[in-house]
Amino acid sequence: MILDLGTISSYVHVTAQYSNAVLVAVLPYFSDVAKKLDLPVPQPITQADVAGFHVLPFRGMTASMLLKNGWVFNFGSGYVRDFSSPHSYHNLQNPDEIPKYYGQPKLSKDQAVQLARQTLKKLGIHLEDVFAEQEPSVTLPETIGTNTVSRYQVTWFDPYGSKAVSMEINAETKQVERLALRSKNLERPPPKINIVPSPAPLDWPSVNPEYASQLIPMMFKAIDDYGQKLSLPIPRLLTTNNVAKVTIYNNEGWPHAEIELTNGWQFVYRHTMVNSYYAPDNLFDSDKRPIHIKEFEGKWNLTTNQAIEVVREAMAKLDYPTNYVHMDFAPSVYTAAVDREHIPRLRFEWYYSVKDELQSRLEAEVNADDGKLKSLYYDDKAYWDNRPPIDVPISIK
Repeated sequence: MILDLGTISSYVHVTAQYSNAVLVAVLPYFSDVAKKLDLPVPQPITQADVAGFHVLPFRGMTASMLLKNGWVFNFGSGYVRDFSSPHSYHNLQNPDEIPKYYGQPKLSKDQAVQLARQTLKKLGIHLEDVFAEQEPSVTLPETIGTNTVSRYQVTWFDPYGSKAVSMEINAETKQVERLALRSKNLERPPPKINIVPSPAPLDWPSVNPEYASQLIPMMFKAIDDYGQKLSLPIPRLLTTNNVAKVTIYNNEGWPHAEIELTNGWQFVYRHTMVNSYYAPDNLFDSDKRPIHIKEFEGKWNLTTNQAIEVVREAMAKLDYPTNYVHMDFAPSVYTAAVDREHIPRLRFEWYYSVKDELQSRLEAEVNADDGKLKSLYYDDKAYWDNRPPIDVPISIK
């Protein structure tokens, strides 16, 4: 079991030596993308071609490069996350320069989408990994008076509505002017370098190991009880052998802990109670793991009201004080941002406020195919003053 008490900073010191090592490590990635797409940049890209290079102070290696010919490349999460030409309309800052983008489109909408998919394939990206097997959102060339801005914007969204692919295509030259990618499916370990950056100082107090040693058995017992009430398919009695990782934070004097089991189930423990769980096949909180659309396909066997009843039944089993549970109004309802017809998932949010201040929060995801509750989050300010009966400070100086 990995125990994270907030003792390792997510930030590092970026020295000139470290920055130079990162530049050497990521140049082959940029060159590979440029070669595969035949971009008008030097082949291969060398340090002599670089006008500017910036490394962000994140442990995961994130960097941005500006070439002398105006092309920009960005690297993060182990892959080239985006690039853009100096002629990208998306990046235009001065509206007086819009006439420079006027032209005669030589691509139809369907041809632009086909070119976008071909571009992804040239990069070795499986369409399913960036949800590009779905129908895209396409912004057509803009008409300004009698002129046309000869650009298509082709976008594919992930199931929660974030942009997985955003591509600008020059409809006159049939060239890609900009490409941005964001998907957990693309993430890889960063390239190895022979310099280990020094961590930046922690700007928050780490958790006292003795406090953690007393808290962990309390949390495991709470998860056992919670899982039994909801008949969740998790091991009982919970031990460290069943737990992959425990992360504990000091949330202004009371604990916020995230517990990930070896079977993929995740729980959050706050104050003195389990306040949420996430099944390993949940959709709406899956942004931290690789997913594909086909994993969530099914049939709509429940109505919205029937799915709400699934949430009500779960809350009744947990037996919270009824005056702290606020479900007596219509919730906000969300479905998948793509292929809604074949993804029978519903997300509900009941946010209860008093004098414009959030008092109670309830969120749930229901699989409307099999009727199972895939995630449940509940918290109320009434619990915020509770503290676990632990006789040592939560944090160390």
